[in-house]
Amino acid sequence: MISFIFIAVISLISIIATFAVGFSKGNQTEDDQYMKDTKNNMFRLTLLNVLYVVILVVVLVVYLIYF
Repeated sequence: MISFIFIAVISLISIIATFAVGFSKGNQTEDDQYMKDTKNNMFRLTLLNVLYVVILVVVLVVYLIYF
């Protein structure tokens, strides 16, 4: 039961922090350089996510074969 409370508290804190960052004054203004870098950032994040999925699939296959 305590673990569910712990997870709920962490979730609530993360939701509040997300909204605090989203509505901060620094995020209200648009930066041209940030917009130019967004495409590169999204590409790198996508590659990292693809790599993560590949690693998870390999680990799952190894687990299913040997265990």
